[in-house]
Amino acid sequence: MYELSDMHEKCRQCGFDYARIDTERWNNNSARRVMCPVCGWTKHEEHQWIQEQPMLLKRNESHGFGAYRLVPPGGYSGYNAFHSIPDPAVVEHIKELLETRGWKGYLTLWDLTANRATLVAGSPLQKFDQAGNG
Repeated sequence: MYELSDMHEKCRQCGFDYARIDTERWNNNSARRVMCPVCGWTKHEEHQWIQEQPMLLKRNESHGFGAYRLVPPGGYSGYNAFHSIPDPAVVEHIKELLETRGWKGYLTLWDLTANRATLVAGSPLQKFDQAGNG
């Protein structure tokens, strides 16, 4: 049985308690990515498994400059992070999808002055906000 703590980790940048953990394994290798859906902080680890024991091969952490989730009408998409200050054209494109084209999701940007993430567009709570889905 898995514990909630196995699925989330505390963000080391903004302190959000539920940074998401994604894992994959192939043969004797695995990768683990932890990403904060609020600020975009990301940690990536790669392991090699020898006799069912993991040996860390690589680990890096990336400062987050924001995060976003885009869900097209009738579709599904994962969470993404910015690891550098995003180009204003990218920000405007994501805002247009969320504000005028019917996409669901959200966009946050890291405010360097305030040292925190700011919601720029959308809402992280729009998962079921589609006609016929309640």
